[in-house]
Amino acid sequence: MVLRVVVPEEFRNSKLAANDEPESVRYTKAYEAFWWNCVMVKGRNSHNRCPFMCSGTPAATAGCSQGAADAEDQIGALLERFSAVEVQAYLQKLGSTSDARRKLDASGYFQDGPRAEDVSN
Repeated sequence: MVLRVVVPEEFRNSKLAANDEPESVRYTKAYEAFWWNCVMVKGRNSHNRCPFMCSGTPAATAGCSQGAADAEDQIGALLERFSAVEVQAYLQKLGSTSDARRKLDASGYFQDGPRAEDVSN
Protein backbone atom coordinates (compact mmCIF):
# COMPACT_ATOMS: atom_id res chain seq x y z
CA MET A 1 0.00 0.00 0.00
CA VAL A 2 1.14 3.49 -0.74
CA LEU A 3 -0.14 6.70 0.79
CA ARG A 4 -0.20 9.11 -2.10
CA VAL A 5 -2.02 12.39 -1.51
CA VAL A 6 -3.10 14.27 -4.61
CA VAL A 7 -4.67 17.57 -3.62
CA PRO A 8 -7.50 18.46 -6.01
CA GLU A 9 -6.92 21.57 -8.10
CA GLU A 10 -9.73 23.46 -6.38
CA PHE A 11 -7.82 23.34 -3.08
CA ARG A 12 -4.27 23.86 -4.34
CA ASN A 13 -4.42 27.61 -4.80
CA SER A 14 -7.32 28.43 -2.52
CA LYS A 15 -6.99 31.65 -0.56
CA LEU A 16 -9.31 30.30 2.12
CA ALA A 17 -7.43 29.35 5.25
CA ALA A 18 -8.48 27.98 8.62
CA ASN A 19 -6.20 28.42 11.62
CA ASP A 20 -3.59 29.92 9.29
CA GLU A 21 -3.43 26.70 7.26
CA PRO A 22 -4.15 26.80 3.54
CA GLU A 23 -6.83 24.46 2.23
CA SER A 24 -4.17 22.29 0.58
CA VAL A 25 -2.63 21.60 4.00
CA ARG A 26 -6.04 20.91 5.56
CA TYR A 27 -6.83 18.44 2.75
CA THR A 28 -3.50 16.67 3.16
CA LYS A 29 -3.75 16.34 6.95
CA ALA A 30 -7.30 15.00 6.76
CA TYR A 31 -6.45 12.61 3.93
CA GLU A 32 -3.44 11.19 5.76
CA ALA A 33 -5.32 10.83 9.06
CA PHE A 34 -8.26 8.98 7.53
CA TRP A 35 -5.99 6.81 5.36
CA TRP A 36 -3.93 5.75 8.39
CA ASN A 37 -7.01 5.32 10.55
CA CYS A 38 -8.43 2.91 7.98
CA VAL A 39 -5.20 0.92 7.88
CA MET A 40 -5.20 0.60 11.66
CA VAL A 41 -8.92 -0.16 11.95
CA LYS A 42 -8.75 -2.89 9.30
CA GLY A 43 -5.57 -4.22 10.90
CA ARG A 44 -7.50 -4.81 14.12
CA ASN A 45 -10.50 -6.43 12.45
CA SER A 46 -10.95 -6.82 8.70
CA HIS A 47 -14.73 -6.51 9.12
CA ASN A 48 -14.50 -3.03 10.65
CA ARG A 49 -15.74 -0.14 8.56
CA CYS A 50 -13.58 2.92 8.14
CA PRO A 51 -15.17 6.29 8.91
CA PHE A 52 -15.07 8.63 5.95
CA MET A 53 -16.83 11.76 7.19
CA CYS A 54 -15.53 14.63 9.27
CA SER A 55 -16.27 18.25 9.95
CA GLY A 56 -14.08 21.11 8.89
CA THR A 57 -13.34 23.23 5.88
CA PRO A 58 -14.37 22.04 2.42
CA ALA A 59 -10.86 20.76 1.78
CA ALA A 60 -10.68 18.90 5.08
CA THR A 61 -14.00 17.14 4.54
CA ALA A 62 -12.95 16.16 1.03
CA GLY A 63 -9.61 14.88 2.33
CA CYS A 64 -11.29 12.73 5.00
CA SER A 65 -13.56 11.10 2.47
CA GLN A 66 -10.91 10.52 -0.17
CA GLY A 67 -8.29 9.24 2.27
CA ALA A 68 -10.64 6.62 3.71
CA ALA A 69 -11.92 5.63 0.27
CA ASP A 70 -8.41 5.23 -1.14
CA ALA A 71 -7.31 3.09 1.82
CA GLU A 72 -10.43 0.91 1.46
CA ASP A 73 -9.73 0.49 -2.28
CA GLN A 74 -6.09 -0.42 -1.69
CA ILE A 75 -7.02 -2.91 1.03
CA GLY A 76 -9.65 -4.42 -1.27
CA ALA A 77 -7.01 -4.87 -3.96
CA LEU A 78 -4.74 -6.65 -1.46
CA LEU A 79 -7.59 -8.96 -0.47
CA GLU A 80 -8.00 -9.99 -4.10
CA ARG A 81 -4.39 -11.21 -4.14
CA PHE A 82 -3.76 -12.42 -0.59
CA SER A 83 -5.66 -14.12 2.20
CA ALA A 84 -7.50 -12.03 4.79
CA VAL A 85 -5.08 -13.27 7.47
CA GLU A 86 -2.05 -12.13 5.46
CA VAL A 87 -3.60 -8.75 4.71
CA GLN A 88 -4.58 -8.18 8.33
CA ALA A 89 -1.04 -9.03 9.50
CA TYR A 90 0.40 -6.64 6.91
CA LEU A 91 -1.96 -3.86 7.98
CA GLN A 92 -1.07 -4.38 11.64
CA LYS A 93 2.61 -4.05 10.82
CA LEU A 94 2.06 -1.02 8.60
CA GLY A 95 -0.17 0.69 11.16
CA SER A 96 2.31 0.17 13.99
CA THR A 97 4.95 2.46 12.46
CA SER A 98 5.86 5.74 14.11
CA ASP A 99 4.86 7.60 10.93
CA ALA A 100 1.36 6.13 11.12
CA ARG A 101 0.88 7.16 14.72
CA ARG A 102 2.33 10.64 14.11
CA LYS A 103 0.02 11.35 11.16
CA LEU A 104 -2.99 10.12 13.10
CA ASP A 105 -2.14 12.17 16.20
CA ALA A 106 -1.19 15.35 14.32
CA SER A 107 -4.51 15.54 12.55
CA GLY A 108 -6.68 16.15 15.60
CA TYR A 109 -9.36 13.79 14.22
CA PHE A 110 -8.33 10.70 16.17
CA GLN A 111 -7.00 12.00 19.47
CA ASP A 112 -8.20 8.85 21.26
CA GLY A 113 -6.59 6.52 18.73
CA PRO A 114 -7.90 4.71 15.67
CA ARG A 115 -11.68 4.54 15.40
CA ALA A 116 -13.95 2.31 13.36
CA GLU A 117 -17.31 3.52 12.07
CA ASP A 118 -20.14 2.63 14.45
CA VAL A 119 -22.62 0.55 12.47
CA SER A 120 -24.55 -0.84 15.44
CA ASN A 121 -27.84 0.82 14.44
